[in-house]
Amino acid sequence: MIQSIPHDRCVYVTQYKPETTLEQLKQAFSEFGKIELLQQNAKSNGVFIVFDSHDAVNKATSKTVTIGGKNLDVNEYLDMDKLDEEANIFIDGISPTTTQLQLKEKLQKYGKILNIKVQMSDKAGVAYIQFEERKSAEQCLNDQKNLGMHITRAIKKGKQQQIKRDQLFISNIKSQLSLDQIKPQLDNYFSEYGKIELIQVNVNPKNQTYFAFVRFENSEDAYKAVKTTKPFQNQIINIQWAVNSNDNIEANLYTKNLKPTVTEQQLREAYESIITLDDLQLLPPNKSNKLSAYIYLKSAEDGKKVIDLAFKTKKIFDLYDKLTVQISPMLSPAEIIQFKKIQSKPTYQPYANSMPFPPYQQPLQGYPNQQNPPYGAYPQQQPPYYAGGYPPQQPPYQQGGYYQQQGNYNQHRPKKHPYPNQYQNQQRQHQPRIPDLQYLQNLLAQGNEKKVTDTIGILLFPLVNQQVEQKLAPQVTGILLDFENYGLEDQLKMLQNAPYLSEQINQAVDLIRKSY
Repeated sequence: MIQSIPHDRCVYVTQYKPETTLEQLKQAFSEFGKIELLQQNAKSNGVFIVFDSHDAVNKATSKTVTIGGKNLDVNEYLDMDKLDEEANIFIDGISPTTTQLQLKEKLQKYGKILNIKVQMSDKAGVAYIQFEERKSAEQCLNDQKNLGMHITRAIKKGKQQQIKRDQLFISNIKSQLSLDQIKPQLDNYFSEYGKIELIQVNVNPKNQTYFAFVRFENSEDAYKAVKTTKPFQNQIINIQWAVNSNDNIEANLYTKNLKPTVTEQQLREAYESIITLDDLQLLPPNKSNKLSAYIYLKSAEDGKKVIDLAFKTKKIFDLYDKLTVQISPMLSPAEIIQFKKIQSKPTYQPYANSMPFPPYQQPLQGYPNQQNPPYGAYPQQQPPYYAGGYPPQQPPYQQGGYYQQQGNYNQHRPKKHPYPNQYQNQQRQHQPRIPDLQYLQNLLAQGNEKKVTDTIGILLFPLVNQQVEQKLAPQVTGILLDFENYGLEDQLKMLQNAPYLSEQINQAVDLIRKSY
């Protein structure tokens, strides 16, 4: 429907709150002109608004529109096939408070801006700017030092590009100085490694620490600075390569679950058996005493090769706990925002009916209701003595306060525990009941193999999960439950004999590794 409408009368609105309604959008944009159509984009979180004139589009894109305290991104709806890719630029490391309109006012002196897309995280933001002409983008690139921004060409995802590493990200800067005071301090700190082209300093609102982006004119100088361990104002700061959305994310990898004894040299040698690395940074151990690392490649193609081969290379997976390699592309701030949006959406629909009990936990079924018990009704019983009710009681003590025992009045008091005190507080531990072999064999003879597998699997899976990585537990359990690999006697032995189970688990893990 939208393609049949002239692009010059349509705007595309994004970055609104999830609870925003179409009626709210209609009210907010009606001030710019008559709205002919308002339609939700089925493929993404955006709304098309079609006006009756191009003048209304100009008004809507020249003013900041806010709904529920959230600034919206408003752009003229463009024919993407007719856009010049060379007129598209990317800006990273902008202040989290920067708005779309502020960027437009700052950059429109270079030429007509067709589209501005801003994405923000807690620490920093990024922006994509589409100019009408490529000469406007070139002027903006040449003037980035005066603008105080880090600007690069925006390259479409999937295009092969060599990653140029000249910008660092510095975090965990604790200081009582102001933004204006700390910037020259950082300049002095990093200037000893080479000439600095740009420094941007911002405040992390979560912990009130500073973070900064430092860009060098020469990539070689940046490589020297990223390796420094020199304190800044008597504190250790975190220095790593800056990652932005303009890079193909496979060129920057993050890996974790490394053994505590792994060194940076061992890790580098293992991965360079696959391909030459651009850089590698081993991070301090986490609370579980496991290590993680950043792996930087020269291109996205190199990163894809590393991800593919890491799971198949023994020299690499031997460095990981339980031989489980965990490696993935690093996300930029803009991609983290998108990832969180996806994670916040429910990935399932709630089941309408209550789930049935598993076959081994069915509630007991009582006998059908009957009017009379099959063995006849019990006769009404009369008290054998004391027709008036309870037997007369004798006070167990005298009025003077001294006890005078009347027979065994203490007969209903619980007896002392016959065992020593250390046994009294021990709780009885529930032991899962191991099914009978004859019972399982009968089920197999009846062709009920699924019930047998479910019965054993429910007991076996928790034991496997204690010994292997969580991601491997389902695969290992499936191998152990396969009747082509093990018989019923073997599977029951695994439930009863822990060393035997451990031996079979190790064999299953080796089988999985060889299949990579």
